[in-house]
Amino acid sequence: MKYIVIFSLFMTSILSAQTTKLSDQDLYTLGKTWGLIKYYHPAVSQGKIDWDAVLLKTFDNQSKADPNDIIRQWLSIADQSKFEEMPKKANECDSITLRNFDPSWIGKLKKIHPENRTRLSNLVNHPKNVGSFYSNPVENSIRFSSTNEKVYPNFSVQTKLLELFRIWNAIEYFYPYKYLLDHKWDDVLKKYIPIFKNIKNEQEYKAAVMQLSAEFEDTHTEFKNTCQYDVFGKLSAPFIFQIVDKTLVVTGVKDEAKMKKSGLEIGDLITEINGKPILKIITEQSKYFSVSNESVRRREAYNYLFSGNSPAVEITGTKNNGKAFKTTIERMPRTFTNEWDRDGIPNYLLKYKGKTYEYLIWNEKESRLTPVFRLDDKVYFEFSSLKAGEIPALMEAHKNTKGMVFDLRSYNNNASLLKVFDYLFTKPEHFGIKTQADFNQPGKFCFVDNIIDKGYKYAGKENPDAYKGQVIVLINEYTQSAAELWAMIFKKVPGVIFVGSQTAGADGNKTFIKLTDGNELVFSGLGIYYPDGTETQRIGIKPDVIVRPNVESIRSKNDLLLLKAFELIDAKK
Repeated sequence: MKYIVIFSLFMTSILSAQTTKLSDQDLYTLGKTWGLIKYYHPAVSQGKIDWDAVLLKTFDNQSKADPNDIIRQWLSIADQSKFEEMPKKANECDSITLRNFDPSWIGKLKKIHPENRTRLSNLVNHPKNVGSFYSNPVENSIRFSSTNEKVYPNFSVQTKLLELFRIWNAIEYFYPYKYLLDHKWDDVLKKYIPIFKNIKNEQEYKAAVMQLSAEFEDTHTEFKNTCQYDVFGKLSAPFIFQIVDKTLVVTGVKDEAKMKKSGLEIGDLITEINGKPILKIITEQSKYFSVSNESVRRREAYNYLFSGNSPAVEITGTKNNGKAFKTTIERMPRTFTNEWDRDGIPNYLLKYKGKTYEYLIWNEKESRLTPVFRLDDKVYFEFSSLKAGEIPALMEAHKNTKGMVFDLRSYNNNASLLKVFDYLFTKPEHFGIKTQADFNQPGKFCFVDNIIDKGYKYAGKENPDAYKGQVIVLINEYTQSAAELWAMIFKKVPGVIFVGSQTAGADGNKTFIKLTDGNELVFSGLGIYYPDGTETQRIGIKPDVIVRPNVESIRSKNDLLLLKAFELIDAKK
């Protein structure tokens, strides 16, 4: 064991000596150039060369620390390798957007000789025989795919700069929303070079890669195998909760014994954790989570507020009766894939005109929520539970109601549910367009005049007897991705009213970057837009009537959004 420790320390010092010979500015130049050659050079982009090995050998060779010599050597290695002549693929794009594409940096490389800059510029400006081994190996796929990336199963500090370059360049060339970032993507590379260069262990690596992923500003971003256990701890609270304003409300019990021991009850208000205010913790820890907008920043706090490895945590707050309390509560193991925050809708009730209604009924036989709740001349649809085959009968049964409410606070990506718009639209409606990467010219994106495919370009049909009542759509920060696409289509319903709060602002199919340890880092791979090109990414869908839960409504389980929807229908003449 002593020799293993000594060897590990030796390897760490060796890496430090290797990489510090190259300045951060030199590594910045090499990181960008390595990615350009990876995706544009015929031999490299076709997978004829182990491009990881070329970079790692560069780090090993301490005698060469001049970026111009390194780039000349890289180009020589690539040019001496065989590649296949590739027929030019037919371009089915309606137009090309260059808003993510700017190769002008090549001409600004200070330490690189003109002949090398010219060679790099020619690769980009006159692309030929560009392969997709590292970007799109599946025939006829429109998505980025890095399945051919190499995996290094044993942690090594030597692979971590490779990891940074791999992630950064995948986003540089294949993230459709890069142009929407609050910061320049080049600055992100500059920021993280010293961070990744100084990584000494797996714990530091996972923290660094989580912070880097947060720079995507994309709520779709996640890790297939969570890094959160190592960064935040494997234990969490024995209760479920909902964040409201500057505090949170306990809404359910996960471990009854631990709750009883602490004296904590459903409805209790928690303002501090280990002496820190809730909002301060969110400010400090949200740097690890990629979010499209502020509405999701607090939603994601569910992932870490009570996380840790110590067996207990001290909390401060207020009881239902207004009395202040301070107690210690024991943590319990957490399973990130089976949590309340994945569901979107808590077990709310409707308190309407002096009566209480349970409208979310679980159907044990069908393993889903009952999708319809009708009250007098109003009908509510829990959209995620709908099945296409039942839509005709449901719409016929409720066509004479005064108003319909469609709840998009949960998730359903079944395209066949477009059937519902046959009954809401008087004519077919073109509801959106998309961008997809042009793999022949990485960094450029194609506009296509549909979102799903050509067969689903339009929603609805010619229907002079379309529904005449008021349509209301419920949205909040859990309305994400496919649910936001449904919201975009509902926008086409005449007179529709959206009630709730800003949606997650993450739309487009998920794709992933394979990391050096085999984990997968997910991001939005396709760009989704309204027909006029307006984004939903980061913006999401904004409500016409803003309604958010408050402490009182959460404690009483009263669904204020559905209540407001029914009130709006009642007010309709």
